[in-house]
Amino acid sequence: MACPSPWKDIADTFFECSICLDLFKEPKLLPCLHRFCKQCLEAILEGQAGTFECPLCKDVCNIPNNRIDGFKTDFHMKSMLQFIQLQKTFENKEERECIGCEKKSKVTAYCFICKGFLCVQCYQYHLANKMFVKHQKHLLALNDLEGKSLTQEKLASLMEAPRCHIHPEHKAKLCCCTCGNLPVCMTCTYDEHKGHELRDVRKVAKDEREHLKEILEELVKRKDTVFDIADKINRVNNDVLSIVVETKAKWKTQYEDQTRELQNEKEKEKREFNRFKTALEESTRKKMKELETEMEEKIRKIRDEYDRMIKIKTRESKEKEDTKRNEKEKRELKIDETMSRLDAVMNERNKTIDEQQQRKLRDTQNLSDLCNQWINKFENLSTISSSVLESYNHWTDAQCIPDIRAASEPLVEDIMKDFPEIESLSDITMDDLPILCIDKVNISDNVESVVDIDVIKGNNFFLTSITSTGSGNIVVSGRLSDDHSFITVINRQGCQIRHNKIDRVKGSSLDPNRHSAALSRDKIASVCGSNQVGVYNIHDGSFTQNNITFLFDDIKTVDTKYATCITTDTIRGHIIVGTRNTGLLFIFDEELNFIRALKLPEVIKWSRDILYHEGVLLICDAESRCACAVTMDTSKTEAELLYELPKPDIDGLTWNPRSICKDRAGFVYISWYGSDKCIITQYSQDGQQLLTTKWTGDRVRCMTTLMTEKGEKLLVATLQSRKMLCYSLMPE
Repeated sequence: MACPSPWKDIADTFFECSICLDLFKEPKLLPCLHRFCKQCLEAILEGQAGTFECPLCKDVCNIPNNRIDGFKTDFHMKSMLQFIQLQKTFENKEERECIGCEKKSKVTAYCFICKGFLCVQCYQYHLANKMFVKHQKHLLALNDLEGKSLTQEKLASLMEAPRCHIHPEHKAKLCCCTCGNLPVCMTCTYDEHKGHELRDVRKVAKDEREHLKEILEELVKRKDTVFDIADKINRVNNDVLSIVVETKAKWKTQYEDQTRELQNEKEKEKREFNRFKTALEESTRKKMKELETEMEEKIRKIRDEYDRMIKIKTRESKEKEDTKRNEKEKRELKIDETMSRLDAVMNERNKTIDEQQQRKLRDTQNLSDLCNQWINKFENLSTISSSVLESYNHWTDAQCIPDIRAASEPLVEDIMKDFPEIESLSDITMDDLPILCIDKVNISDNVESVVDIDVIKGNNFFLTSITSTGSGNIVVSGRLSDDHSFITVINRQGCQIRHNKIDRVKGSSLDPNRHSAALSRDKIASVCGSNQVGVYNIHDGSFTQNNITFLFDDIKTVDTKYATCITTDTIRGHIIVGTRNTGLLFIFDEELNFIRALKLPEVIKWSRDILYHEGVLLICDAESRCACAVTMDTSKTEAELLYELPKPDIDGLTWNPRSICKDRAGFVYISWYGSDKCIITQYSQDGQQLLTTKWTGDRVRCMTTLMTEKGEKLLVATLQSRKMLCYSLMPE
């Protein structure tokens, strides 16, 4: 009965070249431990210079100076293939030519020294004749296989020691550790390898096996890390899909609610008009009846007067009907326009979130591909290591294990890498749909509450920016001292949740005034006056920033140049930075990659505050003392001036715009200061109509809006104050 292979647990594909899909022929080993037939590898190297990619793991491999001959021959694989071929020959009891008598007969044994098959007689002669006494330890007989007595260790003992790599006529006696464990003869010890570290192969093999076992133990410990990353990626993918579905469902509900409200408003207008028309017709009929009675009483005396009055009443009735119809049609047209805008916003939001979904899924796929590469490398290395360790061949250990160790070390380093950005890949939360069906929002007359932010301490404390987050917290930022800026997260009661103190750029003489704007539910975009732009995670306090001074260095002017404000396009994930004395805006993506610069109209010199709103950019310019709307066309490098927002005309003062924000219904709010006075103006959704003016007790430094359980609020921080005033925004 045939004995199974010592490598029975290894898949057949392990012995096949992945290119020709046949058993390896003269296998060559790459540094990544993948092997290919010599001829197949030559085809891969054809036309390549310097380096090439492994077809299996895509690792970059250097091409030796002598090209294909510079790659190691995988002697371990050759020995395994040799045994497999011998086993098949014995199992099938094939007829082969005997190396002793040259007769063709069924194989009985194989001599690893003669490197040929033996018939029964020649096999017995090998065993009995003293001339072949050195051969007897290297004989493989059929009964060794049938008796299941052949182990991998015994198989290794049958193999003849390799020949010296310089003197092939001599058997190797030692390993040269200096030259990568090369087999050498005794002649080499005082010739080519004189002075090298020469060791017994058994000791070298033992040491190499111990080193390999340590590495394998480390890899096994780290194996779960790779699969944990893959599980995290799957969870993130599921979170992305879930968030998209939930967001679309929420938007659909909001869209249906607003559409239903607008449709009801339209039907209400029709009903009111019909009631008015019916009442008017009834009133007219009654009046005509009265006039007819009066006419009958006065007969012909007042007929002319009667006819005249009839005509007047008919004309008046028609005029009233026409007036009411015009009012109805205007309101219906406005409702239809609002519904069209809502449709456009809904379509744009769906398109954008689909794009974000695809981008996030591509990012997770890239991480997944990287994990799969690690897993494939790990499985390949484990298979090779197991087969080498189970072979118990000292020369194989000495030759192969250093290569296995060299390939495993970078794999261990890769597996130990941390990928904190995996959890943030599901962060695609977007703003709610704007409430376009609201025609008016009133600002409460009195301060509803005061938020105390005394938790921020600093000798030169200066608050420059506040913004709210999707999670309901408030982020305040500004200057903490001459050398530090800050970002602080507080709740609605002013209690500190997280505080980050940030160093000013070394060598910068600019004040570290920091400005911030919400980028997503858990992320804040931030820019500092010392020309650093960054993204802050309010969930864990992590902060990534880039120095953008080089963007200002390219601007040829003697004036001071620095970043002054920031806003975000949350739909596209863009960060927009305003500047002073450059005439430019700088646009970045969420990863802080610079996208482009946008040249502003010449009237704008100093962007004190900016707001991205309804596809346009609203800018409070400190030099022209105007608030302007400019285009944000992504295909152009220059913005066009659309219009100026109406200036307040109060007390004959010259008013300067300082801070700008918007509410969920799209109404725009700007704080203006003149002399020692300050006002807040409210504008229509398109910014072209000034609706309301509100006096404040102190100069407003910055503003934002905040959604609460009781509705939307306007938060106002006064100049150099540690308090924020809260006003209610009440829609009609």
